[in-house]
Amino acid sequence: MSHAWDFVVAGAGPAGSRAAELFAQQGHSVLLLDSKAPWEKPCGGGLTAAALRHTPELRELATQTVTIRELLVVAPSGASIVVPLRNPYEIVSRMALSRWGLERAQAAGARFLPIGAQSVQRHPDGWRLTDSGGTEHLARWLIAADGAASRLRGELAPRLRPELAPTRVAYPQFPSVNGRAVFAFLRTADGYLWDFPRPGHHSVGIGVAPGTFTRTPLDEAIAQYRLAEVGEHEPVEQRGAVIATTQWASGQFRDLGARHYALLGDAAGLADPATGEGIDYALRSASLAARAFRPDRGFERYPVAARRAFAAEMRRAKLIRHSLYRPGRADALVRRARRSPRWALLLISLVDAINEHGSLRGALLRSLVSRVADRQKAEAVCECPDGRGASAPFVRANGATAARAAVRSR
Repeated sequence: MSHAWDFVVAGAGPAGSRAAELFAQQGHSVLLLDSKAPWEKPCGGGLTAAALRHTPELRELATQTVTIRELLVVAPSGASIVVPLRNPYEIVSRMALSRWGLERAQAAGARFLPIGAQSVQRHPDGWRLTDSGGTEHLARWLIAADGAASRLRGELAPRLRPELAPTRVAYPQFPSVNGRAVFAFLRTADGYLWDFPRPGHHSVGIGVAPGTFTRTPLDEAIAQYRLAEVGEHEPVEQRGAVIATTQWASGQFRDLGARHYALLGDAAGLADPATGEGIDYALRSASLAARAFRPDRGFERYPVAARRAFAAEMRRAKLIRHSLYRPGRADALVRRARRSPRWALLLISLVDAINEHGSLRGALLRSLVSRVADRQKAEAVCECPDGRGASAPFVRANGATAARAAVRSR
């Protein structure tokens, strides 16, 4: 039996490390548990403009990131367009991000143990947590930030059942267009392929809707993308993960916390349903929990704070996923944007809204009441020839073979 702690935090990803840092800064004793941290989680590693705005400390990673200033958007048919970003975002390896968060937590006074959380039980003064080595830890308050497949979520909030959307990711090494990332809609299912350049390598992955996952077609699609891009056909390691998003329209924010516990990040189902982006939500959920916490009431105020912060954004993302991800609509938007400055500005505004976690109403208003600078951007986009840049080969392959191989029909 270890000595008692004010907080035990399960999971040292962005949410857990941030929470451990913030509560340690408040003078609490904090134990942080994670058997893998720091580690390279299979994902893109995008630090959106929203994430950089909400957590300015991320700028400390500037020497380890690649700045993205434009996005090559590829429709299911292969039509493509290069969209400039109003505010750039950064790409970082998840290993670097994990190490950064863990170091900040320890510098603030949290104690880290490289071991996982196995189970929890209520205790008269809080919680009795058993780690994977069999050691028990006593804590007054418990924070579950142990990922999309959280062990603790079922015990703390059994009604909270996030969707688990699968992804497959590879990390090839090949040249990239400076400051450009790729986002390609799939042809046969709700999903997308991304290509994010990182320092020294790329993160190339595919994410699809729940219930459409088969590993082999996804891996084959990534291999075809690599072959189409640079003729790279040597096998590379490909990894899998799941993205947890919750049906927030059902109003289950109340399950995210209570007097003695809080669920953060992926464990809480806080990931963008449209893009799968979860780093910003992980960091923000930790900050919200720290601000909402009161020693006499614990985390009772946290679910309300989370609903106020995230509900509108989750609804926006759900709407984008259910409308824009349909192959016909994605094709129509990209093709019209290539021909019409007005439609080009609409696409630019939508991309900026996703990157900045802005409102769809604001994006529509921007496209209707355009400023001179916005009109100039839109006119430049319209002049972009089909498939310009590094992804021209994939533009052809996507419509013919790669997209069909990506996901089997439901």
